[in-house]
Amino acid sequence: MNSPSSLIDTLSGLLRGPLNSVEVLPGGLPEWQDTLLPEESPKVHAGFPFILVEGNLGLPKKVLYTIYLSAVSTPWRTSEPQMAEAVSSIIILVNPAHQAALNTRKRLIAGGHLDPQRELALCELMARGSPEFGKQSMVWAHRRWCFTQIYGAMGSRTLSPLPGWANSEEAQLFPRLSPASVQHEFRLIQHTCETYPRNYHAWAHWHHIIDVCYASFVSDNEATRSEWGEIVVSECARLRGWINLHVSDYSAMHQFLQVQSILEHLSLEKFALERETPEDHALSLVQAFPSHESLWMYLRGTLRRVAAEKRGEMLRSTLEREQLAGNSHAIQLLEWSGRSEA
Repeated sequence: MNSPSSLIDTLSGLLRGPLNSVEVLPGGLPEWQDTLLPEESPKVHAGFPFILVEGNLGLPKKVLYTIYLSAVSTPWRTSEPQMAEAVSSIIILVNPAHQAALNTRKRLIAGGHLDPQRELALCELMARGSPEFGKQSMVWAHRRWCFTQIYGAMGSRTLSPLPGWANSEEAQLFPRLSPASVQHEFRLIQHTCETYPRNYHAWAHWHHIIDVCYASFVSDNEATRSEWGEIVVSECARLRGWINLHVSDYSAMHQFLQVQSILEHLSLEKFALERETPEDHALSLVQAFPSHESLWMYLRGTLRRVAAEKRGEMLRSTLEREQLAGNSHAIQLLEWSGRSEA
């Protein structure tokens, strides 16, 4: 294999090019150099230890980590912009929580040496190809920063205070995203939550994007407002379906509970009226999967919406009817309900 330092330029050049996907593959060069590839694809050899087929880039893990160790040992932080961009792209591919590399890329964007749109595209490729990349809070914060560089900040607006959601002062700094870019971001979040289950930081980013939708709904004109409302309703419907299929993902359930206040405040009750209430939804899930503690926590969260004097009797009668009263999670929930009534 060529020297790792020479492969830094090769790999960073590939990452700058038009790619459909980036994926880290098991093994090293010996495991892949005899792989049969389409004729138009470059052959795998010591000078090009990568698999590139129709814009899909595969990186043998041992090769990638060898290049990474060489990259971090270079004086990249004080290098000229092209070298700093090349090395930092490899660093965040292997170690997406590398704050210095992310900050370097921010400086390159601010200085006009790196296109923020291209940065978003590269980070998306990495997030789709690496579960480790999509679970990092700093990666999502980096995307939000790039959004502001591209779209600018919303500026002054007035939001009614809702618990758990941004106030008017915070919303001034939100990026002025378009409906299309918001929907694209929701799809990316869904993908990363599929590849890394119970992805807390991806769901926190989902919360931020819903916050952007809320601020946009309140401040935009009537025609655009209906579009933002439809996006929120559609995404909440998708999230309910997600919970049905991911009964251990309490982060998703927590976000679904929080977004109810936005649905109610924006008079989007049709979402609740046309479907079962969150309480009924949670009850149906604990009936189907009574051993999952996350679902009982979800049920407890929905019951906070019910008046305390009605909560206990409704819960007891439902659990007895469904023969769940002896479940250990049900007992804890009844004890909580009793304390809240006192």
